[in-house]
Amino acid sequence: MSRILIAGSGYVGTELARLLRQQGDEVWVLRRHPAADEPNAIRGDLTQPETIHLPEGINAVVFCAGLKKAAPEDYEALFVRGLAGLIRKLEAHAISRLLFTSTTGVYHEVDGNWVDETTPTEPKRATAHFYHMAEKLVSASSIPSVIARLSGIYGPGRDRLIRQVADGEALRYPGPPRYMNHIHLADAAGAIAHLLALPDPAPAYIVSDDEPAGRNEVLQWITEQLGLPIPPMLAESPPVRRGGNKRCSNRLLRQSGYRFHFPTFREGYTDQMRSGVSMPSN
Repeated sequence: MSRILIAGSGYVGTELARLLRQQGDEVWVLRRHPAADEPNAIRGDLTQPETIHLPEGINAVVFCAGLKKAAPEDYEALFVRGLAGLIRKLEAHAISRLLFTSTTGVYHEVDGNWVDETTPTEPKRATAHFYHMAEKLVSASSIPSVIARLSGIYGPGRDRLIRQVADGEALRYPGPPRYMNHIHLADAAGAIAHLLALPDPAPAYIVSDDEPAGRNEVLQWITEQLGLPIPPMLAESPPVRRGGNKRCSNRLLRQSGYRFHFPTFREGYTDQMRSGVSMPSN
């Protein structure tokens, strides 16, 4: 049985804690505002690591924190100064593994090319830049570490594309494919748990499903499942968004022995539609 601290237990961290406990591990979660009845919950602010009291006997840590619509200084406080301070505290403990959940946004690719763990990480947007800096801090520490670069996470409560189609708000883009890279919540947590248990992991893994898919293809598939008209095409293609345009290879993760619950967006979105969370509003 491992004794694991999940630092920053949000959407993925909560599912990871549930999964690890189900596997028999002892898990602590570090949050700013834990629920009163949450087991093994530690109140703490990762931007002020000097105030955090670590549980005794932990042997693995997952840094799983994230931000939404935050300013650059908030990213720096969390992913540079906060993470550096936490690492200093962890280096005084017998930690056998530190896993950092990063993003495939560290790859700046806009032409639909494939990326893998050997592709240079040269992020251009500010948020990805701070994830990249955090990766360097983790890799340079004295703690055995592994980096998990997650692609676009979807799952319960995250079904934006399906709702756009169902509500008639989706639009297709003309021109070359705009690739989407998906990872279902169950596989994001499952892959992290898998990497924690690997005896000799590689330094970094892309955590994404088997099939990067063109945005138009995904929208058309969803409309067919819902029995709705195919969304209209824009006259001009908008600029490439902040996630870029790339195809993420999960070959290394597959070779490590991980098996997906939802190998492509089709299985994942089918599961969501069957659950009744995203049926047409009319």
